[in-house]
This record gives sequence, structure tokens and C-alpha cells, in this order.
Amino acid sequence: MPSADQLTPEKRFMGLFISRSGAGKTCAAATWISPEAKKAGKRIRVFDFDNRIRGLLGCPWIDRSIIDYTYYPPKVQMTDKPALHALNEDLAALTRQADNYETVILDSLTSSTFALLCDAVAITHQTKSSSGAGGKGKYLGTMAMPGPEDYGYEANGTYQILAYLRSLPIQNIIISAHIIDRFGKANPNDPFSESVVVGEKLSIRDKIGENVFIYFDNVFRFERRLIGSQVHHFATFRTDIARTTFANLPDGEIDVTGKNFYEGVHRLINLQQTAGLGS
Repeated sequence: MPSADQLTPEKRFMGLFISRSGAGKTCAAATWISPEAKKAGKRIRVFDFDNRIRGLLGCPWIDRSIIDYTYYPPKVQMTDKPALHALNEDLAALTRQADNYETVILDSLTSSTFALLCDAVAITHQTKSSSGAGGKGKYLGTMAMPGPEDYGYEANGTYQILAYLRSLPIQNIIISAHIIDRFGKANPNDPFSESVVVGEKLSIRDKIGENVFIYFDNVFRFERRLIGSQVHHFATFRTDIARTTFANLPDGEIDVTGKNFYEGVHRLINLQQTAGLGS
């Protein structure tokens, strides 16, 4: 029976990269490949639900020649292939090609849940007329409104995707997600107290957002700020929402502007003394 005093950080990296839109999490994730893997010809695979892959064009330090990607547009026509079906087909193909990749990125969890909800509504609200009226499910005018079955599909689809990604025989799995303010009472003991910002949460339904965190030991938060006339990007490893198992990563933020995030993080954790982070 193993003893807990022998525990070391997991050598396989499961990372959740979180931020507001445009804070640099996609560019940071796209650097997450070891020099040894690059030398061996391994690549990065991106499943792009945000349609923000062109953000890499503004990051000249990223080697785009080793990045493969697929964009999954939201389902808007009844004849469109559901996003979950398309993703499952690509994940099955990736399983057969796993030796070619060191890193897989799902970008982002926020948009993938939206896509799943669009899938569900198209299934549960099958229309009988071109106007959208007369179909199953609840409608507001001609707009199909999601119900319990749709939200169940969204939740179960999200958990299936996360489970599949965890099962892949690939070294690094990175999922990005957007964050928003979390509100609470200024005085928790006063039900009539004003609501104030008390923290942050993922920009997805609360139940899914809470459950997602159980999959990740490392949640890295990114922020974009204007300093003088220049845009800077920062990463933080410990906040009310961010966390890490790597003791050598600092408590405060680090400036990652124009830098290879993988290399910077690995220098900080000192791979000679600390077990892995994906290599």
C-alpha cells in the first residue's frame, strides 16, 4: 500500500487555463510542448469552439507549424452535424493517432457548453413548419427555449468530453474557460444587504462549473492589462479560483508578455528538483 508521504506532482499535466476574453490563455496553451517532444516530431492538437485560433497570429514566439486545429461552429441549421458528434469522431481519430501529439487543447469549455445546448435544442424542439412554430418543446415566438432535457444534455455532454480527454494517452491536456464575477451579499448575515463582487467563477452554468474543478490540480488564471501604452499579460497560480500543486510557482502574478509560457513555468518549477509537468 503506497504512503502519502511519497506523493509527487502528477507527471501528466491536466491544466485549466481561465481568464476573461482576450487575456492570452490560448497563446499560453499553444506553447505547452517540451523541446524533447518537438525534436521527436510531436505536435499540438486544438479543438477550437471559440473560433479564436487566429489569435496565434499575434504571438510570433509560437511555432504554428506544429499546431493542428479543427473549428466547431455552433449548430444553427437542422441539417448541421451536432458538435458533440463531430468532436467524438475527431477524438476517436485522435486516439488512434495519439503517438503524434504531446498536447491537446480544448478551446474553450465555455463555448463548447453553448454548442452542446444548441445541439440539444435542435433535437428536443424538432419543428413542423419553416416558421419554427408547432414543434416540440417550449417556444418564445419562433425561438426555441431550452428546457430541463436540454440542460441535462449540456451537462452530460460536458462530463463525457472531460472524461474522454482524461482517458487519452497524451501527456498534456489543457482546457480553457472564461470567467465572470461572482456576487454575494456585502453582509452575509443580512438578507437585505447589497450584492457585491466576492470572487470569480467560470462562465458556464454553476453546477457544471463547480464539478469541472474536480478534474484539475492546476488552474492557471490569466489577465490582460494596459500599462502605459502597452498591453501586458499576466499569469497567476493561486487565487480564490486558481490553484496549483507545484510549490515552486509563486503566489503573486508573473508577467508573461511576449514569452513562451511553457518555458517560463518550467524554469520556475525547476524540473531538476521537481517531478514533471508534461515532459
